[in-house]
Amino acid sequence: MMRITLALCMAALWPATVLAAPAALSNDREAAVTVLAAIVHPPATETLRGIVDSVDEGNDTLLIRLSADRTEPFKVQDGLIFNAVRFGDPVEISVQTISGFPTIVGLTKE
Repeated sequence: MMRITLALCMAALWPATVLAAPAALSNDREAAVTVLAAIVHPPATETLRGIVDSVDEGNDTLLIRLSADRTEPFKVQDGLIFNAVRFGDPVEISVQTISGFPTIVGLTKE
C-alpha cells in the first residue's frame, strides 16, 4: 500500500518518474497510471430531462421517463435523492457511467 501511495504521489507530481520506475513496481505503476487517468479524465457527465416513473429504494434506482416511448432505469449515487422525488416529478438529472451503470450524480426538480 505504501508503494502505491508513493507511486500515486510520484505520478501526480512528477509523471516522468513513474515511467522511469523500476520494473519491480510495474503493477503499482499501472495502478497509479489508471488512477491518474481517472483524475485527469473524469467520467463524462450527461444532462437529461424527464419525469420520475418509479422509485425503487431497495435497488437504489429511479426509473425516468425521458420521452413518450423511452423509459430508462438509473442507479442513484446519493440515497438522499429518494427523499426529494416522487412519482410524476419533472426532473433534470446529471448522469455518469459508474461501474458500468448509468448513475444519477445530480438531480434538480423542475
